[in-house]
Amino acid sequence: MSGEMKDLSGGKELSILSNLLKDIFFDKSRHETLLQNAVQGSLAQLIELSSAKLNAGDFIGAEKICADALALFPEAAEACHLLTEIEYAKCIAAAQQRFPGPIYLDWLKWFHATLKPASYLEIGVESGQSLQFARSPTRAVGIDPALHIIHPQEAWVKLYQQPSDEFFATHDLQQVLDAKTVSMAFIDGLHTFDQALKDFMNVERYSDSGTVVLFHDIFPVIPKTAERDRSTRFWIGDTWKVMLILMKFRPDLKIFTIPTYPSGLGVVTGLSAESTTLLRDFELICSQATEFDLNTFPPRIDDHLNLVENDFEAVSRQISLTTRH
Repeated sequence: MSGEMKDLSGGKELSILSNLLKDIFFDKSRHETLLQNAVQGSLAQLIELSSAKLNAGDFIGAEKICADALALFPEAAEACHLLTEIEYAKCIAAAQQRFPGPIYLDWLKWFHATLKPASYLEIGVESGQSLQFARSPTRAVGIDPALHIIHPQEAWVKLYQQPSDEFFATHDLQQVLDAKTVSMAFIDGLHTFDQALKDFMNVERYSDSGTVVLFHDIFPVIPKTAERDRSTRFWIGDTWKVMLILMKFRPDLKIFTIPTYPSGLGVVTGLSAESTTLLRDFELICSQATEFDLNTFPPRIDDHLNLVENDFEAVSRQISLTTRH
């Protein structure tokens, strides 16, 4: 009996040893799973810590931890995404610090309420967030190749889902608006100076001295966000150049900039449907503007944009209420 028991015990020991060796040398999938779990746990902890720093407004700390995570895990999508969020938050914070006071949507609402334009044109409608400020009896036209209206519209509105160049090539704005001129226009289309300039030229064909044209995205705060080619989530493009172009080539216009969040609002009045300067010299103008380097303007970019206070009374003094139509 004792011999039999001994044999069974020895067999059990061999079985345990065999299973152990199998775990160590042959169960690679289990080993890799354990290692992967440990790695993911470390990555998750770094992401969580970086996110906490970001939420607390510690951008430097969040960036450092996120960079450490990417150094350890170069292909970690979570870390790459978080780094983009950190960069975006930094840009937003910088813009908020630079532009205290009413934001650009407040200004659009103010212009509509103050000027009560008979006719209104908006290029770059998207969701209709800014177009909604038009109020009856204003007749409004909105142009955007990718319309996605989610905001209710209260004025008489016609929407055109097409590029602005195509719209102006195929439509007579006077007939569309049933008005001789455009009282007010908001240009917020492509973030390139040449397209913004084209849009202005097309609007001016239907304007007079009382027309008010507003430009979005014309005050660069962070040079990297004001480049022609997009490389950041917060991006205004090189639309800022259109303000410098108009000041240089159209000294007859009245031009100023409201330093409003997130990227300024350009204001242009004194238009003339008879002017041909921009059309005649368009290629030359674009060639010169392409060479404009934002890094040569700071810290006095303000002087080149003819800033006024971000204040309703200050702007009221700049614009005569005789511009009403």
